Amino acid sequence: MKIKNFLYFAPAILYYILIFFVSSTSSGISINIPFFDKGIHCLEFAVLAFLLSLGYFKSLKSSLKAKCLITIFSGILLGILDEVHQYFVPQRRFEILDIIADGVGIIIGLFVYLYLSRRVNI
Repeated sequence: MKIKNFLYFAPAILYYILIFFVSSTSSGISINIPFFDKGIHCLEFAVLAFLLSLGYFKSLKSSLKAKCLITIFSGILLGILDEVHQYFVPQRRFEILDIIADGVGIIIGLFVYLYLSRRVNI
């Protein structure tokens, strides 16, 4: 991998390290709004998808469809890895609904990237 291509992925890598670090803590925060935590998952993975899209779209010489699929599948895989990791953290648990929220966020982040890349030429 060329250094330039690696630099395109650096923001996504650093951001996922942050997600992993936060997931490693036993969170004591409880907000009594239904599905609030799913919204947080969706938002954090939308940002991740945007950053992954930046890396894939700038470094791959593939079709638009291939880049979109790689972004979606790698983002969902990272969401699954995060949930598996949380299974081993005290006071945290593995939740399928979190993975679904992560997946929705991945799709949203990808669409935001596609929209902005056409508007601002990212």
